[in-house]
Amino acid sequence: MSATNHTNNLHNLPTPLNTFIGRNREIAEVKTLLAEHRLLTLTGPGGCGKTRLAIRVARELPATYEDGLWLTEFAALAEADLVPQAVAFTLGVREQTGRSIHESLVNYLQSRKTLLILDNCEHLITACAQLAATLLASCPGVKILATSREPLGVPGEVVWAVPPLSLPEPQPWRNPASETDARRAYEQSEAVQLLLVRAQEASPTFSLTPENGPWIADLCRRLDGIPLAIELAAAHTRTFSIRQIVQRLDDRFQLLTSRLRTTPVRHQTLEAMLDWSYTLLSESEQKVLQRLAVFAGGWTLAAAEAVCTGDGVRAEEMMVLLANLVDKSLVQVERMDGERHFALLETIRQYAHQKLTQAGALESARERHLSYFLQWAEEHTVYLAGKNQLAWLARFNREHDNLRAALEWAQSSEARAEGGLRLAGACGLHWRLRGDLSEGRARLTAILNHPGTQERNLARAKALLWNANLAYLQSDYPATRFLAQEALEIGRELGASGRAEVAWALDLLGETATEVGDYETAPGLLTESLAIYRELGDQRGTADMLMQLGWAAMRVGDYEKAATFLEECLALFRTLGETFMIAAALAGLGELAVRQERLEQAKVILAESLALRREIGERWGMATSLGSLGWVALLQRDFDEMRTLLAESLALRLEVGDQGGIAWCLEKLAAAMTLQASALPLRQRRQPLQRAARILGTAVALREPLGSVVDPADQPDYDRLVNDLRRALGQTAFAQAWAAGRDLPLTEVVELALQPVTMPEPVGDKLKYGGLSPRERETAVLIAQSKSNRDIAEAMVVRVKTVETYVTRILNKLGFDSRVQIATWAHDVGLIDADSDNP
Repeated sequence: MSATNHTNNLHNLPTPLNTFIGRNREIAEVKTLLAEHRLLTLTGPGGCGKTRLAIRVARELPATYEDGLWLTEFAALAEADLVPQAVAFTLGVREQTGRSIHESLVNYLQSRKTLLILDNCEHLITACAQLAATLLASCPGVKILATSREPLGVPGEVVWAVPPLSLPEPQPWRNPASETDARRAYEQSEAVQLLLVRAQEASPTFSLTPENGPWIADLCRRLDGIPLAIELAAAHTRTFSIRQIVQRLDDRFQLLTSRLRTTPVRHQTLEAMLDWSYTLLSESEQKVLQRLAVFAGGWTLAAAEAVCTGDGVRAEEMMVLLANLVDKSLVQVERMDGERHFALLETIRQYAHQKLTQAGALESARERHLSYFLQWAEEHTVYLAGKNQLAWLARFNREHDNLRAALEWAQSSEARAEGGLRLAGACGLHWRLRGDLSEGRARLTAILNHPGTQERNLARAKALLWNANLAYLQSDYPATRFLAQEALEIGRELGASGRAEVAWALDLLGETATEVGDYETAPGLLTESLAIYRELGDQRGTADMLMQLGWAAMRVGDYEKAATFLEECLALFRTLGETFMIAAALAGLGELAVRQERLEQAKVILAESLALRREIGERWGMATSLGSLGWVALLQRDFDEMRTLLAESLALRLEVGDQGGIAWCLEKLAAAMTLQASALPLRQRRQPLQRAARILGTAVALREPLGSVVDPADQPDYDRLVNDLRRALGQTAFAQAWAAGRDLPLTEVVELALQPVTMPEPVGDKLKYGGLSPRERETAVLIAQSKSNRDIAEAMVVRVKTVETYVTRILNKLGFDSRVQIATWAHDVGLIDADSDNP
């Protein structure tokens, strides 16, 4: 029979009963690899879609294999000896007298061009490997596409790991400009596509809505994009809402079961799917998999060697055991920071945790986990304040979930609490650099209040000081003073061993004194701290105190002294090479330049500070640098730019909980509103002036419980602003607006403060350029140069969200609805030709 007569019939591929979703990139990659290699094994955890993908690829290849495509399914086969017989049965080959079944297969296939699909090989891996090796060696026209939870281990084999379905962004509903865009963002995810199709099969009226969208996204992420898990969850939408399903995922092995009677047993429940893989592991592999469940967010080889050994598992075996679990698709591996990092999909982690608990080994594994990460954090936290700060910050970020898990375990008993106290102190700088101020304070407060941590020792002093530091950054000055005072007393009780803690406590008390208006006490505290740091030979502490003395001088208007201190500290920080503190010193010098009205110089200095702070993701610092740049824009009367900068500053300050910084931003926005109102016709001024008075009322309400004051250097301008508003509105109206502001919700006030004042028609360049501000014109030029929002953000040293704000304003002001229109307009009005670098 010739190929032209039978090509279309030579296969036994099953007809799919439901729609195949996505996987276009994967299909193309597998087809390419299959064209170049003779043995391709698709690997991955159970339920990831290996079989469906293999069959889908094969269905697109019939013309390539003139003697057919043949699928042999091994899942139901229990005996290795029956593997060649199963393939022979598929091909219609009968065993001949005097020949083994291997010989019969070779004889049949050696002159044929065919693709053999060997499905579910993992439990018969040796037999499948031997058969594949025999056929490939003797049958040049044969290619094999295998699916298995681990590689076959045959020479020439190419292994391709089937990835989970693509997942939605964490919060795509919040980012796009419209509900339509949000729906498109969700629907780009293959996991969401699969859930929608399968849910509609179960319940035809099911659809993606603004209400269920975030829950659908969360469901897909928590199920790791595993197709089987998503399909099992989708089946329950006939009875339950997506929200109800998500809220019960902690018991996913009871919840996610199939109601289809034709489903293979191993796919009828999520637990059965994992049982299939687990039973194929050796005893040592099972123990290691169980213990890996105590890691949160992943682990390194060193961590696994410390946490997963014991009871028959030796540290020197760990590399091989981990490699085996990776090969068997139970552990994920990726390269991070030059080393291998491992992780479990959450579904597999929960399964392993269940097995660990059943084995009665959970407590001992968590003890080893706490011990390892306590030692790791204490040993490495020093590197967060050095020249390799960025690299070590990335490492701490990677281990953040493990550190959290260790802290939670430490709090579960009095015996472990002291270790938790030490661990919390070692995490302080990490929380500071990340801007996780509220989380850090909550964890430090909990461990400091634990009955097992009341001994007045060095560990308690350090934890108190970090808690005080984070409280200071949130402008909680009463808490800062209380915590630092206890730490100061402990440090003095400890004598020589507590000198560094004494210096730090004095620093925090001095900084707090400046914030609450005690300008006489502050310099003495800071000077005493400086002397101790110099005595200890601590250059970082010395430079830090020079910076704080500079800020203290600046607040009272002694700019000459401030410049001396700040320039000396910057030089020392540059010598030390610590990005975080260089950025802080630059922020001080930048604000000094603002106060001295050296505005262009201030912009350059502050831009450098902001860039460094963005590089390390230090949110509190980013907010202060943005605030100072907003102040520059205010003084230059670039109100649109000011609002953009202060909007980002406020957003960050709201995230980290910096109450005093929020008040400061609101005061600057009120000042801008008052200035803009003065340019309006008399009849249009009252509304923006009332808004400004309400905003100032809110700012005062924020400052009062903190004891926060306006700096003496800024007091005259602040008093002038308040008096101008009182005079323009009248005492009664001003008092009413001020009082109303004190009672308004903060989110409402922020929105009110960021609303632009409607100004008369622009003239000059703004009229020529459609009312766009200089920064908006700069954005338009970059759009015309085909730059993405991310490219524009890097060029302008702002966040992508800021660029999105600029683009939205441009579209609104020009009445456009696309970037192409912006680009065309920029050319038409001469922005590109006139001065594309400086619009």
